[in-house]
Amino acid sequence: MNIFQQFFKSLYSPLTVAKFRFQGIGKTILYVFVLMMITTSIAAYQLGSTISSVVQQFQVDLQNELPDFEIKNSVLISDLDQPLYVTQNGDLFIFDSSGTLTVSDIENQYDNALALLETEAVFVSDGVAESFRYREFGNVNFTKEQLEELTETVVELLPLIISIVVFILFLVLTTLKYIGIFVLTLFGLIIRKNTATALSYKQVWVLCAYAVTLPTVFFAITDSLNIVIPLSFTLYWVVAVIMLYLIFKEIPKPKAEEIAEDPMDRY
Repeated sequence: MNIFQQFFKSLYSPLTVAKFRFQGIGKTILYVFVLMMITTSIAAYQLGSTISSVVQQFQVDLQNELPDFEIKNSVLISDLDQPLYVTQNGDLFIFDSSGTLTVSDIENQYDNALALLETEAVFVSDGVAESFRYREFGNVNFTKEQLEELTETVVELLPLIISIVVFILFLVLTTLKYIGIFVLTLFGLIIRKNTATALSYKQVWVLCAYAVTLPTVFFAITDSLNIVIPLSFTLYWVVAVIMLYLIFKEIPKPKAEEIAEDPMDRY
């Protein structure tokens, strides 16, 4: 059975997954990578689309909507004495050199926006704000024309930038998934003891890697649809543990005299 067949079987068939316990570690590690590639592809696409849309919209707004300005000694300066709001294609861009708005104002009032404030820039996505002060880049000094040139360069490099961001996202989420599988393995050892199932630590780890398939796919889909699930963290673990328990139930129980007495089986 290839990895993609295993992927689909792991969504609904504990009996089939139970047979994977004899599989090698190498193929299981590869399976986790494939699982994360599948489940992060949607998030990666959405992230890439958002970055591309924001940067390109910023370029258009910079050229056509914003007045002449400069950032001098890391402070945004222009002739405007109040914030300027520009909305195009549902995207909001805010330009405020007056010092009227703060990061909290932007985060509390808008779910998605890009703002250039007097001393910092703010990017809000799904109500979560990320900000950085201009002075974090040193004593920043440039004009609107220079920023237009820089933005043009960024647009040209967008495919590379998005690829790097997506790769980092994949590595982070995959690392967290391996940690989660290790934690689930601890639960698996407890279940093994209570069910008197003859499994080695390696076999428990392999089964745990497949047991997380269903909750991982489920929450990948809900996240892509922007569906908020209450107590999602708890629900993830409940589903994973139940799935693992159902897998263990499909493993034939050994006869009493066949249960290994090797002390290593206790770990």
